[in-house]
Formats: sequence, structure tokens, C-alpha cells
Amino acid sequence: MSHDRVRSLRAESTGSVAESTIRGVLTGRGYVELGVQEAMEAEPEAEQTAMFRDFARRPRPVRLFVAQYPIGQSIYGLPLLTDFWVRGAPGFKSGLALEVKWQQSTGSVDEKFPYLALNIKECYPCPALIIADGGGQRPGAPHWQRGQADGNLLAVFSLAEFLAWANRNL
Repeated sequence: MSHDRVRSLRAESTGSVAESTIRGVLTGRGYVELGVQEAMEAEPEAEQTAMFRDFARRPRPVRLFVAQYPIGQSIYGLPLLTDFWVRGAPGFKSGLALEVKWQQSTGSVDEKFPYLALNIKECYPCPALIIADGGGQRPGAPHWQRGQADGNLLAVFSLAEFLAWANRNL
């Protein structure tokens, strides 16, 4: 296996650990994870009598999140997925998108931040947070990212900052 492929697999693994951490934060705060298909199904009817209730269908949780949720179309007109879409968070009637970017060593992830920031600002139908950590960004990248916060892009947090924010706001 080539050195580049080993690095790619390591990056995917550490990124998955970061996303698992966010998943744990959300479930710990009482959010229920749904799959994309389940989340995109029509809402069940609000009130049904017990006689006619479809007991096979579970009621939709008020506080939920979905991983790899199709949030819309990108600035290039292509399908756009967000790492997590959260519904039921106080103060976020249209939902909240969470983008998790972990970069432990130097690489190309920080080159993708302008694309991510522009998509959030111009294409996301709801506010978003970026959780960027790992210490491998190029010098200046974290400062630039934080400077992009406005409009739909609410903030750029480290993982520790997001944990503190989630404890106060979710």
C-alpha cells in the first residue's frame, strides 16, 4: 500500500473519531439519530386515534439529528451533504448544520475551507457551525476560518469550544 493511501486511511479514521465525538455529544444531550431515509419521510399525522394508529411506525422524535444529510445544492449546482443536521435545538427553528473537519497533519483539508464557508453562506437553508480541530491546519487557516463567521455561518469552533457551546445551547 502506498504511503499516500496509508495517510488517506489514517485521515479518514481520525475524521471518523471526531464525527463519533460529535455524535456522542448530540445523543448525550438527548437527540435521537435518524437515518437519511427515515428523516426524509413525510411527517406522521399529528393526532391519530388509537384504533387507527399505525403502531409499526414510531413517532418522530422532537430532538433529532441525521448524519450526511442532503442539505441542498452546492455553489456548483451539485448535491451537498452536511456532516450533521440537527432539528429541535432551541433557537434554531429551521435546523442547525454541523460541519466537522479534523486535520491532524498538514494536507489539503484547509484548502477546502473557502468552498465550505461559501456553501454555508450562500446555499445552506439553515445556520451552521464548523468544528475544525486537529492542529494540522496551515498557519493562518484557523484565523481566516473564524473571520468568515457571519450570516448563516454562526461560528468556527475547536472541538473543546464546541463541547462548551453544546452544553450551553443544545
